[in-house]
Amino acid sequence: MINVKQAVEAAIAYTRQFADLMPTSGLRLEETELDDSGWNITLSFVENPVLGTRSYRVFEIDPDNGEVISMKARNILGQKR
Repeated sequence: MINVKQAVEAAIAYTRQFADLMPTSGLRLEETELDDSGWNITLSFVENPVLGTRSYRVFEIDPDNGEVISMKARNILGQKR
């Protein structure tokens, strides 16, 4: 089983593969969680530097091999899009 640091590194590496398709500036670790399906890693990115808005993504990481299973957008209460 991979540890939390390896799960975070997998999510960051996955994000960098898509740097030309999604924002990656101001990358920040927000949350980590291990549940029955694997690691859930939440990262945020600066979406609009002028307004200071951030975009949040949740990555599900396979706990056995460290591969990214999914990436989903996450809405934060009170955040306007």
